[in-house]
Amino acid sequence: MLFVSLIMAMSAMMAVAQSNDADAAIRDKITNAVMKVYDDQLAKDPNDYNTLFARAHQHYYNGEYTAALADVNQALLLTPKKDHELRFDEHILRARISEARQDYASELADLRLAQELQPKSLACTDMIAKANLKAGNLDAAEKAFKKILHAESMNYDAMYGLALVEQQRNNPKAAIEQVDKAVKLFRAEPQVYVNRADIFMRQGDVNSALQDLLVGMSVGDGGTAAQRLFDLSDLNYDEVMRSLADLANKTNDSGMYRYLRASIAMDHCHYGQALRDLYFVKRNHLYDGSAVYYNIAKCCVELARFDEALIHVDQAIEMSPQEPEYYIVKALAEFNAGEGGNYSAAMQALNRCSAFAPQYVPMLLTKAHLLINQGKDKDGLGYLNAAIANEPTNAEALFTRAMYFKRHGDANLLSRDLRSLTLLSDDVVDLKGFAFNEQERDNEAFNWLSRVTSANQPGGENYYYAAVFMALKGDDYNAMDYLQKALDKGYGSLYNLKYNVLSPLTLQSLREKPNFTLLVDKAQRNFIESE
Repeated sequence: MLFVSLIMAMSAMMAVAQSNDADAAIRDKITNAVMKVYDDQLAKDPNDYNTLFARAHQHYYNGEYTAALADVNQALLLTPKKDHELRFDEHILRARISEARQDYASELADLRLAQELQPKSLACTDMIAKANLKAGNLDAAEKAFKKILHAESMNYDAMYGLALVEQQRNNPKAAIEQVDKAVKLFRAEPQVYVNRADIFMRQGDVNSALQDLLVGMSVGDGGTAAQRLFDLSDLNYDEVMRSLADLANKTNDSGMYRYLRASIAMDHCHYGQALRDLYFVKRNHLYDGSAVYYNIAKCCVELARFDEALIHVDQAIEMSPQEPEYYIVKALAEFNAGEGGNYSAAMQALNRCSAFAPQYVPMLLTKAHLLINQGKDKDGLGYLNAAIANEPTNAEALFTRAMYFKRHGDANLLSRDLRSLTLLSDDVVDLKGFAFNEQERDNEAFNWLSRVTSANQPGGENYYYAAVFMALKGDDYNAMDYLQKALDKGYGSLYNLKYNVLSPLTLQSLREKPNFTLLVDKAQRNFIESE
């Protein structure tokens, strides 16, 4: 049962991400409509402090902190002194804005003013406690957390706060005592295990943190614990994988730990390592769900074992025919299997997906890639437009469409899509640096490259993208250097390295060079099933 709970928790995380992507365009339209109502009202009455506050809140939600601060400042000037409730909310909002701007002194000042208006607000006291903790005011933080516990003796969030205070005071035993108390009181609450895991991590006890996160995943919905486990693996990949292997060998829940190891390995582009654990689960009949067959197929595609992938993805589809991501893997396997692949079979797989998930963005994007690869650019553009309409911030779709406009000489539309990319985050998969490069904004492009390559990212994906970046610039020497770094980190997608011809972001310009083949061949350990 624990194994099934694990898979459900991880699947829920994926489903939420996909749902968020699909809803992005709708949210943007609603936000724009709401902002227009506020703007129109304030054009009629600039002194409408209720609308100013509402617009400030929307600006804050949008991440527009300067505009939010301007509106809430004006609202506070206009709101009557006797309206304690609204002024309390305004000070709380301004405190949140200051927190987002990392202006902790201003945050605390507003929180104190808010507390004067509503002295009994525990939510405000909690914010004061946490603000003092961030500022290093440990005595003040302790006092505020204890005030919460005096009113609510079983508030596990306040217990965690006191644990953080003791940890910052270098009292590790006292810190653990606080989170232990919460675990004893709330054994069926995932968050108390997440909180104790955080304290263990701060004390360098990876094994105990891992154990708590696994327990947290087994109770409640487990989603937060699962996410924290993956975060833990980002910083302590080898330790997490060793601990999971030890647990798999020592307990009766071997299938769960093997599946979890595989999921973490896949998240870090270690597909050979993941495949070993997945085959162990399958071979020993530890779990027979479609997710195991799908993940085996996905690993096989990444390892360029396309015929093998087809066997397993067909099994996954037979068991769960309504999972859209299964058809993406099938399409890629069909397109690359055998001698020359099978374009028609790949499109057929995507059409089957389209029949029950017509707005699924990865399906639309994969169709676009396949059509463009076959020289059917206009048809491909239609699917790119549909993908971006459903997910306006999809970096791969935006860059692919930008390159379409570049090939077809449409400078205005090219500029529009590149600008959209430059507004995304610095995360490597958001491709901001590639957009800067196309705009010949070299300083910003190389600053982005420096940020993503300095990140601690097991699996070498950041170095792979750096290699692609340099290859597109025609700098083969540095492209090879970054490729070496990616392979040294264990980057394990042989498909991306040698076979991917669909994406505009590939190493095709390097593949015919002798040094490329030599580097990849020397890294064969990355592409085989290994512990």
